[in-house]
Amino acid sequence: MFDLNIHMPTPIEQTLEIIFSPESRLRETIPLVYQLPNAATLPGEARIRYLSQTGCADKTIRQWLSTEYTDIELQMPDQTHQDQSEIFALVREPTERWWSGIRMWMGNLPWYAWWQNDRVMEQWPHFSRFTLNQSTSLDQVKPQHLIKCDLNLAPRIYDFARRHRLRLYGPLAHVKNHRYTNLELKKMEDKGRSQLEAWLKKNTEYQKKLDEYLAPDYAYWDRVKNQ
Repeated sequence: MFDLNIHMPTPIEQTLEIIFSPESRLRETIPLVYQLPNAATLPGEARIRYLSQTGCADKTIRQWLSTEYTDIELQMPDQTHQDQSEIFALVREPTERWWSGIRMWMGNLPWYAWWQNDRVMEQWPHFSRFTLNQSTSLDQVKPQHLIKCDLNLAPRIYDFARRHRLRLYGPLAHVKNHRYTNLELKKMEDKGRSQLEAWLKKNTEYQKKLDEYLAPDYAYWDRVKNQ
C-alpha cells in the first residue's frame, strides 16, 4: 500500500531545490570572455575580444561577431590563451539592467512571490548571472574599451568597428528579447515587477542593499553615459 503521509514536492519546491543546489551555478561570477577563432582573421587583420555581459545586448554583439568571423570561442578562465588582443565591453544603466535581469529571473519561478521566501532572499540582490552587477566582471577583466548600451547602440558599434578596423557589413542585427514575442511571459514579468517594487517601498532595507550593490556599476556608467 502507498503511504499517504509521504509529502510529494510541488513544482515550486522542486524548482527551489534546483536553484539552491551548488550544481546549478546560477550565481556564477567567472567572467565570460570571447575571442575570434585563430583562422577567422587574415594575417595582419585586426583582432578583438569581447567581455559578455548579460542584459547588455549580449546576443546582438555575439551574433555580429559570429556572423562576420564564422564563430566566436569562449576563453576558458583556467587556461592560458595565445590571443591577448584588446577587449571591449558594453555598459548599461545599472538599475535598468538589474531590473531586466530580475525579469529574466522571474521565469524560474513564474507567478510566485519569491521575495517573500526568506531562503531565496538570503541571496538578494544577486540571484543569477542576469542579476550579477556589471562591475564584478569589469573589475576582473579590465577591458580597454567600454561602449554605452542603450537604444542608440548601433551607431556606436559602427563607429567602434570602423576605428578598430573590425568587420561589420550591413546593418547591426538587433536580437530581441523573447519577452517581446511572448505576451504571456511579459504579462507575468510586468505583474511581478510591480509587486516587487511595491514590496521594496515597504522593506527599505532591501532597497538599500540593492543601491549599495549597484553603486560600483555607476562608476562605470559615468564613464560612458555621455557617449
